[in-house]
Amino acid sequence: ATLSVTDSDDGMVVTAFSLLAVLAHAQEKEFSFKTYLLGEWDVERFTVSMTTSEMVPVSNGKYVFNADTETTNIVGHWSPNEVEDEDGLQPKIPVLVEFDSSNTGNFKTGEDEDVLFSFYFQHFNGPWISHGEWNGQRPAFYQFNIVANDKFTITVYPNPVQEDAEVTIYSASRVKLGREKTFFREVRQYNYDGGRILPLPTAKGGSREGCSCIPRRRRSLC
Repeated sequence: ATLSVTDSDDGMVVTAFSLLAVLAHAQEKEFSFKTYLLGEWDVERFTVSMTTSEMVPVSNGKYVFNADTETTNIVGHWSPNEVEDEDGLQPKIPVLVEFDSSNTGNFKTGEDEDVLFSFYFQHFNGPWISHGEWNGQRPAFYQFNIVANDKFTITVYPNPVQEDAEVTIYSASRVKLGREKTFFREVRQYNYDGGRILPLPTAKGGSREGCSCIPRRRRSLC
C-alpha cells in the first residue's frame, strides 16, 4: 500500500499549523507577570548540596502581593513563619515590584527597597522564565520558572560555583480562596447516573461508606 497526499491534505496540514501558531501567539500576548503575581503564595525554601544532591527543607513563609492603587506597580510583604516580633506576631517585610512592562521590572524588598533581582520573562516553546543576578547576602544567579498558573520556582545558584556549594530553591504555591474550588472539588460528593448528578449513597441501610454506585447496563459497579 502506498500513502498519497492530496492538495486537500496539504491544505488541512497548513491550516492546522496556522491555528497552532495563532494560539501560541495569543498565549504569549495574554501572559502578564503583573497579573500572575497578584494574590497570596505559600513559599518553601530548600537547599540542595551540589556534592550529594541531598535536598533539605530550610524555612517557609508567605508572600502577599496587591495592586498599588496609586501606581502600576505591585506592593505587598513577606512573612516568614519561623520568626516572630516582640509582640509574638509574624513580621511583614515590605515588598515592592516595579514594572517597566507587564513582564519586565525590578523586585525590591525591605524598608530601603533594595533590588533583590531584575526580571525579564521570556519563553521559547516552554514555560515562562526569567534569569539574572540575585542580589542576596552572597553573589548569585537566579532562574525564575513559571511552572503553572498556581506554582512557580526560583533556583538560586552561587557565583562563582564551587564543588561543595549549595543551591537554594524556592517553591511557591498560590493560596486558593474559598470561591476558587475546582470542578472536581465541587462534585466530589456526587456521582453520575444516566447523565444526571446524584448524591453519593451514605453508609445507612448497609451500603458501603464512600461508595459511588454507577449503574452500567443495569448493573452496579459497587
